[in-house]
Amino acid sequence: MSATITRLPDRASERTPRIALAGLDATASGEVVRCLAARGLGAARAWPLDALGTAVEDGALVAAWIDADPALAAALAPVARAAAAATRPLVLLARPTRGRGSEPVAALAYLRAHGAAVCVDPDAWLEAVFLVAHHGVPDGARAAVIAADGSWLAAAAAGLGGDDELRRPSLATSTDALAPADVALVDAANWAAVGGRGMPARAGSGAMLVPVIARAELADGAPNGALWGLRPALAAVAAVGHAAARARAGLGPATRSARGELEVDEERLARQLAKIGVGDVRLGDHETKVLLSAYGVPITRQGVATTASAALRIARKAGFPVDIKPWGADVPDERAGCPIERGVATAADVRRAYSAVLGGGAAAARGTHEEGAVIVREAAPSGREVAATIAPLGALGWTVVVEVAGQAPVAAPAPLRVADATALAQALVATRAGEGEPDRTALANVLRRASHLVVDHAERIAKLEMGTIVVGVKGERTVVVDATTTLRR
Repeated sequence: MSATITRLPDRASERTPRIALAGLDATASGEVVRCLAARGLGAARAWPLDALGTAVEDGALVAAWIDADPALAAALAPVARAAAAATRPLVLLARPTRGRGSEPVAALAYLRAHGAAVCVDPDAWLEAVFLVAHHGVPDGARAAVIAADGSWLAAAAAGLGGDDELRRPSLATSTDALAPADVALVDAANWAAVGGRGMPARAGSGAMLVPVIARAELADGAPNGALWGLRPALAAVAAVGHAAARARAGLGPATRSARGELEVDEERLARQLAKIGVGDVRLGDHETKVLLSAYGVPITRQGVATTASAALRIARKAGFPVDIKPWGADVPDERAGCPIERGVATAADVRRAYSAVLGGGAAAARGTHEEGAVIVREAAPSGREVAATIAPLGALGWTVVVEVAGQAPVAAPAPLRVADATALAQALVATRAGEGEPDRTALANVLRRASHLVVDHAERIAKLEMGTIVVGVKGERTVVVDATTTLRR
């Protein structure tokens, strides 16, 4: 193995950083203290959660085990910001959130947005604490592994990816062969072979070099600064690296001034807002989409018709086939059972669908067919369906929650920063082998623009629901198909 590294000042000659542990019971706290002491970090002690701000001010590295609760997340956010500013991120271990709905997910997303390094696995959390205390904070989350061909570590690295929650890291046999990376995990058995002595150290490419032990049984003679286990080491790098990158990009939700980047159609927006009555409590699909389109959100081509003849004109303009559904503020969204005629392909079918839609459901309550109205829209394009809700969520304030069938919800504070919109869109994955990759950039654009619309007009809007967003594969359309707005009373 070649050795192109820079040795930075050895932390062994510095005062061991104090570590403030919070949220653990006496047994767990004692175990963590013993684990850290066994690896040369003996200055760890318990702190109360409500005193962590003082611990950060005192220069301690704060590590806490928390419930994913919105109120607690809001209370810890200032601590996370202060720790990020001190370049020693708040390292959090979250208790399990599965099956608890969107609030725990939103709470953790809120803390990440404020610069915390959030882990969900205790081993990864412990390695994250050790990484920050012993090596410092990497520039980002890109990871590589340096290991000899045929070694256990090389095999473990090659086996990651696919359905695993961790992406497969790039694999190299020397520092000179490194792909772009922020952290290179070096097989502890070969640490000396890459010139590793003092720590921390960096490769010539700028990557932080960190020794890692593939398995505990292989720990004999390992350098003092080694992380334990490839999977928890990679998860630690990801958590701390993302926190560092977020601190550089900006903490918390986007600023209101970011709206200026969106090229809002101010005239169309003003006209639509002027149509909202004093006593209105809800906007239906069509009116909501007009607001969205003013912010540059792509929507289905559609119009409102009060006669069968008008419905036919709109259908021809939108392009057959079309969908027809009732129009009105009292009409439920499509997920809640809105009556809808799909795939209407001829003039005769338009007249039939017009009568069928107004013959039942919410529209019938308004009177005869002639007194009702329908929405005629182009048939939804093909693609993956996503739902998104933007609403205040307790102490967290405005929050975007995205739901994909078969997956856990994801969330981020609104208005969305580009990084958060991108992260939300990354939750949408191809579901079958050979399926085209969904256009996540287009989905991120929809979410970001919609989040600014809602927060910009928070004095009038209480909640925006985009019940169906169809995300096409790259090169095809992504559009909002169904949406409603709840207004403030």
